[in-house]
Amino acid sequence: MSHYHCPVNPLPVLLDLVRANSVNPSLVPGAPGEAAVAEVVRQAMRAAGLEVTLQEAAPGRPNVIGVLDGRARGPSMMLCGHIDTVGVEGMTDPFTPRVDAGRVYGRGAQDMKGGVAAMIAAAGVLAKSWTRGKLIVAAVVDEEHMSLGAEALVREWRADMAVVTEPTDLRLAVGHKGFAWVDIVTHGRAAHGSRPEEGRDAIARMGRVLVALEARDRELRARPAVQFQGTGSLHASLINGGRELSSYPDRCVLQMERRTVSGEDAASVAREVEYLLAQLRHDDAEFEGEAVVTAYRPAYRLDAGHPLPAAILGALARARQSAEPTGMSFWTDAAILAGAGIPSVLFGPGGAGLHSIEEYVNTDDLAVCRDVLVDATRTLTQ
Repeated sequence: MSHYHCPVNPLPVLLDLVRANSVNPSLVPGAPGEAAVAEVVRQAMRAAGLEVTLQEAAPGRPNVIGVLDGRARGPSMMLCGHIDTVGVEGMTDPFTPRVDAGRVYGRGAQDMKGGVAAMIAAAGVLAKSWTRGKLIVAAVVDEEHMSLGAEALVREWRADMAVVTEPTDLRLAVGHKGFAWVDIVTHGRAAHGSRPEEGRDAIARMGRVLVALEARDRELRARPAVQFQGTGSLHASLINGGRELSSYPDRCVLQMERRTVSGEDAASVAREVEYLLAQLRHDDAEFEGEAVVTAYRPAYRLDAGHPLPAAILGALARARQSAEPTGMSFWTDAAILAGAGIPSVLFGPGGAGLHSIEEYVNTDDLAVCRDVLVDATRTLTQ
């Protein structure tokens, strides 16, 4: 039995969400995943008056989907947020929420349980007078790794439009960057460290790759910014090579990330890195290296003429908040929703400490986020 009265106040919901350890097990082996927090969401959605179903995106990792279905036909709106978090190493009492000076501290408070609490509270307000159209409130798993939850969601659920309640500091975001992960391998020849004529140093060769990548990053960031996305960039993330101090390393592996903007995709990133390697081969016939794109998520930008941004900007203006659209640097599930034909924007509360050891969300922003979601949803559906 739910302990919630109709949860139109997002703060108690947020506190319960933070108390539930939902560290993503794909990021931290042995972490519990989203099952416990999914139960908190399920109870809160039911108390809000939603019909709730669970959708297993992966074993033991359920999406929670609540629905308001009006008696009359009308447009459908989706509110979507993820319930997994990154790890907690270095944090003190990460699952004991602390309210202090207008902030809620704890793992996931900003990213993005604050937004999830606000959208459930918005549904609680809307449920009292919902008459037409459909509201879908989706709490999804695994956004912090490979978005298994959003991918499962769009296989079975559709809406005319969606708001992803990621933390945006109460700004409307209509676009964001994409990313690609690339593995680069350089090859050498193993030999005793005392015999340089026999050895070829794979790590030193990777050093040439790093110099080329650094130069390419400078070129990318010097380009004109794409509206609501900024510029592309890249960085070296992880590197590994060698066997022992007294031997020439025969292999070195670099894992890098490339942030992308519209007009770039997995194929263009692969060509870009291959071109750099080809230049190194041209300069040194003994250079051996190859690259493969291991993961890719697209950049996203919503057409400015869509009615969804206008409705949210109008609601923001009525709430005396900034009514200028912006973009986010980080990737979100909005790109997956849009790829499935659901035009999407980002709008959520403010805070700080994204993925850091001190994370918080602003308590006042929770109510503002709720109210703007209610206002915009009524404008678009009722």
